[in-house]
Amino acid sequence: MIEKPAKSKPKKKSLVLMQRDIWALVQLYLHRTVSSSQLARLCFPDISYETARKRLRRLQQAGFTGSSSSGRMEGRGRPELIYFLTTAGAKALEQHRGISWETIPTGPPHTYHKEHFLRLVDVRLAMEEAEKSNTILDLEWITGREFWKELSGDLTNVEEQADATISFRYPGTDPIKVLLEIDTGNFRQTRHWEPKIRAFLKSGYPIWVVTGSSTRIVTLRKWTSPLLDEVGVGPGKCVFSVYGEIIDKGIFGATWNRTDGSFTDLKPKVAEPTKIQPQ
Repeated sequence: MIEKPAKSKPKKKSLVLMQRDIWALVQLYLHRTVSSSQLARLCFPDISYETARKRLRRLQQAGFTGSSSSGRMEGRGRPELIYFLTTAGAKALEQHRGISWETIPTGPPHTYHKEHFLRLVDVRLAMEEAEKSNTILDLEWITGREFWKELSGDLTNVEEQADATISFRYPGTDPIKVLLEIDTGNFRQTRHWEPKIRAFLKSGYPIWVVTGSSTRIVTLRKWTSPLLDEVGVGPGKCVFSVYGEIIDKGIFGATWNRTDGSFTDLKPKVAEPTKIQPQ
């Protein structure tokens, strides 16, 4: 019997990393996993999507990233890919950005977390669209791991990290910071939600919660209201919106619920000029 020769693994193609390639690796570090269309918008906004996809494919062929199906569909009926870092990608970040490669998550994310990560990137892109339209200015986006590491010096309490800290300002106002939380729909009230929100409230920053449905918002408002009462802050300290509405209408076009059930569009209230009474 003649044995078939073992199939050899395809050779990795060499690639000289450009600045935008490194920036793409940084985004995968910050977000854990990012879809091909999201990476194209974040890192290659000035070239066509097809050209961006080819560059992302070259990063993968060179061994810096891996990919799998996102579960979403893109144009032409093809499944959209998600990318994640490999060990080689993590080591490249250590070389170019000084981040210890052993601390960088690599490999595909757990199926349970995949959509959560992608929604976080979608909200970031919605904020960037708001900046492009000059609704907000000076946007800075920091993922939870970076913010809480800076604040506490370690990452021991992972469950109490916000998904992101957003810094920006409205035209004519001072900068503000907001904590962003993407609700998974699986938080338990006393085990997860209450410790998380209490930790957020200690920071003093406003809290934005993005969830999957208006029904879920009713539940989260009920859990959150007594926590705001504990620290003596108003119902606008924590606000809630539905992910699908943010995608359709944008961050500042979507309806946001305060904890007492009233609504806000997040935009600051501008004081009307004082009318001069006739003598």
